[in-house]
Amino acid sequence: MKKKQHVPRTKENIIFFPGMVEKLIADGLAFAEVNNHIEAAKCFDLAKEHIELDDTILSVYVLSLLESNRQEEAKVICESLLKNRSPLFEQIVELYLTILLDLKNYHEVDSVLNKLLVDKRFTNERKKNFLQLKELSGRLAREQESFLAIDNEIFPSVDKERFAIEAFLELNILEQEALLQEAFHKDVREAIPNIIEIAESENVSPTIQTLALLLLGESGETTEIRIEKFGFKQTVNPVSPPSPNAMDRIGIVNRHIHDILEKDPSKLQLTVALVHSHAFALFPFDWAGYSDEAVAQEYVNFVDALFGNESEQPNELYELIKLLEASTETLEYE
Repeated sequence: MKKKQHVPRTKENIIFFPGMVEKLIADGLAFAEVNNHIEAAKCFDLAKEHIELDDTILSVYVLSLLESNRQEEAKVICESLLKNRSPLFEQIVELYLTILLDLKNYHEVDSVLNKLLVDKRFTNERKKNFLQLKELSGRLAREQESFLAIDNEIFPSVDKERFAIEAFLELNILEQEALLQEAFHKDVREAIPNIIEIAESENVSPTIQTLALLLLGESGETTEIRIEKFGFKQTVNPVSPPSPNAMDRIGIVNRHIHDILEKDPSKLQLTVALVHSHAFALFPFDWAGYSDEAVAQEYVNFVDALFGNESEQPNELYELIKLLEASTETLEYE
């Protein structure tokens, strides 16, 4: 009589020998113990195809899925355990709440907590924690709804005719600035060609050119735009302007100015303000070829000159600063 042969079970191209499922579970627990949850989850994935995992193993499996960013799968297992009244109820509840928070299902969190608050299996101390969690999830739900409302908000369209270059140039600089600032809160799609023309125009203030370019970037416009100001020329993508540029360098330049003028607060405040306004007017260009220290020192020299203390011969950077100041003065006093 022939001996009965034990044929290994297979799943696709994987052969499962006797004892291998048990080894998968043991390996999964070992991986979970050292927080290698991705490998742990893989072991449990394979094991559950051949045997029904007990509640203790499933709780570890859920944790590994959660830590492996497989929350939806973990949620399904938790719901099954809760439905079947697992003896590990409290532990599973905690995992389930964590999963719901990870998924930002705040209303479900609230619903679960409402049931737990009347569940006699939990102490008053635990229920206090549940109340705190309920308050937190409620706040997160309100924030989520607020963001969704903003995302779904229908912004009114701008009047594109007001951005036509001929009409735009009839406005004074402050009116031009106000029109562009207002457009940041509106749908500008229909006016994009006009705003591009404003950004490229040499007949508007450099500061207005900057504002138009930033508005285009904010709206996601990627059309290459030819910008010319202060002797600089460059084709710029509004969404990804060249970097570094003057606005990128404001912080470092001002730190150097603080070091130079720390004992002269009145000049310090004026110099820092100049750097901010000039960097905005210069954008998307830069104080090209000059270090942060050199730019800071030249602004200090410029302010000294305003107070009648000019001591050094003007250079190209100094002349650029004079041009920048002339352009911002036009905007300020229009």
